[in-house]
This record gives sequence, C-alpha cells and structure tokens, in this order.
Amino acid sequence: MRLNQASDFALRLTMQCAMQPDVIQRIDQVVQQQGFSRGHVMKLVNQLSRAGILETMRGRGGGFKLGRLAKDISVGDVVRAVESDFAVVECLRQSECGEIHCCFLPSCRLKPLMQRASIAFLDVLDEMTIECAITGQPVPDVLTNTFS
Repeated sequence: MRLNQASDFALRLTMQCAMQPDVIQRIDQVVQQQGFSRGHVMKLVNQLSRAGILETMRGRGGGFKLGRLAKDISVGDVVRAVESDFAVVECLRQSECGEIHCCFLPSCRLKPLMQRASIAFLDVLDEMTIECAITGQPVPDVLTNTFS
C-alpha cells in the first residue's frame, strides 16, 4: 500500500497543530514553515476540517487548529480524510468484478484477500494517535519562528 503526498503533508500539518495546540495556524505561515504550496495547504485544511480533524476560523485573525484532542485523532483518521483510493489491486476499485477485464474472474479468490490486506493496513494506522506521534518530540525550530 502506498500513500500519496497529500497524506504525508496532512499528517505533518496535523502534527504541527498538535504540537502547538494554543496557536491558531495560518495558511501562509504553514506555507513558509513547511514548504508546501498554498493551494495544497488550502485543500488539505478543507479536507481535514470536513472530517472534523481541524477547526477553521474565518475573518481577521482566522486560521485553523485541531478540531478535537490529538489523543482522539488516529493516523488512520488523517489518512482517510485525504486519501480516496485504498484499493491494493484494480478489482477492488470496481463494485463488480465484471467491470474489469481479467482472465481469472469470476473465480479468482484474491479479491477477498486483498480487501483484508487493505483493511489491515488502515487498522494498523488506527493504532497510533497523533498525540503518540508527537509525544517526546521537540517542537521543530521552524515552527517556533513568528511570522508577520
């Protein structure tokens, strides 16, 4: 299973919020600190806020912060919020095996195995919370810089 870059960025963004729970994060600040593109950060903030992971505030002094405690957010929650495809093999992307062309269908027994593997992958990601991911980690210097 391979996660895309959005998962990596979303996890770092969520960890940043967890390391600074009293700080309202701003998109331009995250762009400078993390080196992500502005559009990418905006998209991730939107996806994470729709999932309840982030809380957004509009207007002057607005920004975003964690929408719930870091101990209540799993790595799997963050990944599910930004990933859309967990299919390990092509036949998992289709609701019916007949929609794909494979000479082993319909008698193939791999599909249930691959479904279990995909579920197990996410179950492992659910074992760690964002709080666990940051516990004992010093706040990176770049995050403590103030931006005007």
